[in-house]
Amino acid sequence: MPAILFAIFIDLLGFGIIVPILPFLVGPYAGTVTVGGMVLDEATLGAALFSIYSLTAFAAGPLWGRLSDRIGRRPALAATFIGAMVSYVILAFSDSLLMLFLARAFSGAMAGNVGIAMAAMADLTDESNRGRAMGLIGAVFGLGFAFGPLVGGQLSHLSSASGGSAILLPGLVAASLSLIAAFMAYRFISETNSDESETETSHVSVRPPWSTFLKTPAQLALFSMFIVTSAGQIMAFTIMPFWTKDLLFWSQQEVGNLMGAIGLCIAAIQSLATGPLFKSIGELKSLVLGGSIHFIGCLVIIFGTPSFTVALIAFPLIMSGMTISFPALNSLLSRRTDRHHQGAALGLSSGISALGRVAGPLAAGLLYTKEAPEPLFYAIAVTSCLLLAWSFWELRKPAA
Repeated sequence: MPAILFAIFIDLLGFGIIVPILPFLVGPYAGTVTVGGMVLDEATLGAALFSIYSLTAFAAGPLWGRLSDRIGRRPALAATFIGAMVSYVILAFSDSLLMLFLARAFSGAMAGNVGIAMAAMADLTDESNRGRAMGLIGAVFGLGFAFGPLVGGQLSHLSSASGGSAILLPGLVAASLSLIAAFMAYRFISETNSDESETETSHVSVRPPWSTFLKTPAQLALFSMFIVTSAGQIMAFTIMPFWTKDLLFWSQQEVGNLMGAIGLCIAAIQSLATGPLFKSIGELKSLVLGGSIHFIGCLVIIFGTPSFTVALIAFPLIMSGMTISFPALNSLLSRRTDRHHQGAALGLSSGISALGRVAGPLAAGLLYTKEAPEPLFYAIAVTSCLLLAWSFWELRKPAA
């Protein structure tokens, strides 16, 4: 288990290095692209850059999950890390808007490592510890987002100061980290899919299509929550650099610092709180708590005057609140899925989550204006209301 978590951390550290820089890369192209007669501004282009990553992640996530059921977690995980390395090299040398989008599209296609890691953790845990295992993966996410943006802001500054593009040095460092993660995955991670040898024989005939996981209204509702929660989180995440840049006049380094602080909050919650929280009150009540925290963060930013204090309170609440939802939802899904199909189910959840991360940034780019940012945050608040409504509905259902 530690080897899986450390490999994922190394890869997400590379991902975190890139994230705070991306919105600033589209600045030179703002106003040069039109769609349907509408000229795309900086925020819309930046949002589209996030969306293309999520679109290809949606398409590839379920495929990676099923592949890991068939060939094993370890080789599938290593393959995603190698692909991520290639995408960062392309990004590092991007000199056009088209290359930026191609690099992010390919990177998204390699994002199946999350679903594979969750399936591997499910292989290693029983139901009583499943929530804590999913929380540990979330903690690794938080640490990657804590340290990655801090490093990325400094690397971007060094890259620009040395005469290169702002993305050159961060991209190459991120590629190196993904290569290290691939080596670690193949060398140090033991195969967790104990049924791998049987998969090619006895279980092939009973391997369900993905539609099997979406046959009942309850299943559809559960998977729809992955879309809702990911949309609620990514809308705030996407627009945060633009909001702080437009209203607080922050630099890339300052945005990276805020992302680092948020990452530390997420890591602390996921590593220290989710396991005990799920055991004491259960996943569904934990979802109510997370949705409430997210909603409060939206209210702070809607009714507060833009300031350093508001940013420091609102964005961590918004991001941390929805962060609780992902391990809780994945724990519920894992409990309700046959052990032989964990990879397919969790890969599907990872891919479906990407639907929210496709629609969320596009909605954020269209709704956000620096003159009137409030409508966007009303939309973000709606996602927490939907999560709360579903959680209360599930809590009212009679126990099976």
